[in-house]
Amino acid sequence: MDGRATTGTLRSARIILWLQFALVAVFVVGAVLPLLSAAIGTGDPAGLADPGLERYGDPKDRMPVPGPDSVYNPLWWIVLACYAAVLTGAVIPLGVLAAAAGAYPLARHHRDLTRRVRAWLVAGTLASAAIPLLLVTPYGAQLRLWLRD
Repeated sequence: MDGRATTGTLRSARIILWLQFALVAVFVVGAVLPLLSAAIGTGDPAGLADPGLERYGDPKDRMPVPGPDSVYNPLWWIVLACYAAVLTGAVIPLGVLAAAAGAYPLARHHRDLTRRVRAWLVAGTLASAAIPLLLVTPYGAQLRLWLRD
């Protein structure tokens, strides 16, 4: 293969990696951080395996409060967008898409990728596939139900 094909493959792999890890960040900010905040706030870490209103109360009590300054605060909008993406289930099809996009260069251009890029692609693809798998399980449904209340 010529150098241009390898450079193009590496560039596309890096773009896929950015998208995969952005999806993981959206899931962490939208679901994991409110759950950890509730566990720390109530002092009940055993509830991480069984989140619910009776254990942790309303998850919106742990979210940043909208106020007059929040309209101009980009961090508030980022947290709100991540929370909405998890709450609506938008991360499920995005996770499937990101996992498929990561599997393609691993299967098709395996030899053109460096070892480091290949390892990162495997990690990103597995993490992207784990998110929708987690959210379609009964635990994921219970987590989304708790976030919705």
